[in-house]
Amino acid sequence: MSYLFINKFKKISGVVFYFSISAGLFLLLTEKIHDIFVVNVFSIFSYEWFGSERTGFGWIENGLGDEVFTLLIIISGLVNSFCKEKIEDELISKIRLESLSLSLFITFGLIIISNFLVYNINYMYVLVLNLFLIILLFNLIFKFRLYKHYNS
Repeated sequence: MSYLFINKFKKISGVVFYFSISAGLFLLLTEKIHDIFVVNVFSIFSYEWFGSERTGFGWIENGLGDEVFTLLIIISGLVNSFCKEKIEDELISKIRLESLSLSLFITFGLIIISNFLVYNINYMYVLVLNLFLIILLFNLIFKFRLYKHYNS
């Protein structure tokens, strides 16, 4: 049984994935990501870090930019990562598994290093960015290894 998506989703998901990563990173670094899609949303738990009180079930005003880009990055990244190749055989499956393993080792190695070098709320940013780094590294390593395989 194969859990891979069909090949026709590969190009569009790749475009959406790399565009979402670059646009989301730009908006995060310019601190404009919270100004996108500001609407009232239902919140189970909300807590501002500085000078605010905790609120339980209720409606709050929130910018949905980070949620939209998170959803786009995760879904398009997973689809792009796990689309079948035109010729999907055991060697491609082995390359896919090794690329996933290497991306996990690199990402968790960075988490271990940042555990001792990054503190406070910045550490939380590092952890959130590492969620996307797993998918990004897997895509890049897998594409690079496929390129080497097809051109050797």
